[in-house]
Amino acid sequence: MSFWRFFYEMIILLAVITYAILIFADPADHPYLTETLIARVDLGLILFFGIEYLIRLYLAKEKQKFVKENWFDIIAIIPFDLLFPLARFMRVLRVVRLLKASPLLWSVLGSNQMRKIFAFLAVILVWSASAVYLLEKGNNDSFQTWGDALWWSVVTTTTVGYGDISPVTEGGRIIAAFLMISGIGLIGTFTANLANHWMTFFETPSEEDSMLDLIEEELLHEDDRLQHQMKHNVMQWVRRIESLSETEYQTLLRTLEMLREYDRRDD
Repeated sequence: MSFWRFFYEMIILLAVITYAILIFADPADHPYLTETLIARVDLGLILFFGIEYLIRLYLAKEKQKFVKENWFDIIAIIPFDLLFPLARFMRVLRVVRLLKASPLLWSVLGSNQMRKIFAFLAVILVWSASAVYLLEKGNNDSFQTWGDALWWSVVTTTTVGYGDISPVTEGGRIIAAFLMISGIGLIGTFTANLANHWMTFFETPSEEDSMLDLIEEELLHEDDRLQHQMKHNVMQWVRRIESLSETEYQTLLRTLEMLREYDRRDD
C-alpha cells in the first residue's frame, strides 16, 4: 500500500466530512462560519475540480468520449450558486464530486453489499426518529425537532448513549430498547464490512498488479500452468462479481484479454 495513496484518501475523506458540515451549518448561529467563508471554500473547490478536470482531459486518449462520460464533473465546476439561489443544492453536488475523487469512498458507495447495509440503516434510523418524535413531542422537552430525534436514534443505535436526550413515554422506551438490541448487530455488520472493504481496496490491488506482471511475462513463453491459474482466478472473480471493486473489475477484464490473446496464439 502506497503511503501517498493512503494519505490522499484520508484527505478526501476529511474534506467530504468538513464540506458536509458546512452545508448544514447555519452562519447566523456561529461567529466564524460566515457566508463569506463558505463562499471562499466553494470557490476553492471549484478551482480544485477545474484544475483536476483539465489534467484528466489532457491525459485522456479519447477526449470527446471523456467529456461525455464526465458531464457531471462539469456541472459541479460551474458556479451556478453565484448566479441563482441554488447554493445548497450545488454544494450537495460538490460533495458527490468529492466522493468521486476518492476511489475508496466511491467504491464503498458502489458496493452492492454496502448499499444494502446503508439502506437498512437508513430505514431503521428514519423510522425510529419519526416514531419517537411523534411519541415524545409535547411530552418531552428534549425532543424539540425531528433533528433532535434523529440524533437520539443515531446515538442509541451505536450504543454510545450520551444521555443528553432520552424518551419518557412507554412507546419511546420500547423503540429505544429495540435500537439498543438491534444496534449491536447493525453497527457490527457495518463496521466489519467497511473494514473488509478497506483492507481489500488497499492490499488486494497491489497483489493483483504483481500477479498481472507475472502473467504478462509468462504469456510470452506460453505456459499452460499459468493459463490454468488465470482461468481459476477469473472464475473466482466472476463468482463475486457484484462485490468487485473498480480495480478488481479492471483486473478481471485485463486477465480475460490476456487469455483471449493466449488462445489466438495457440490457433
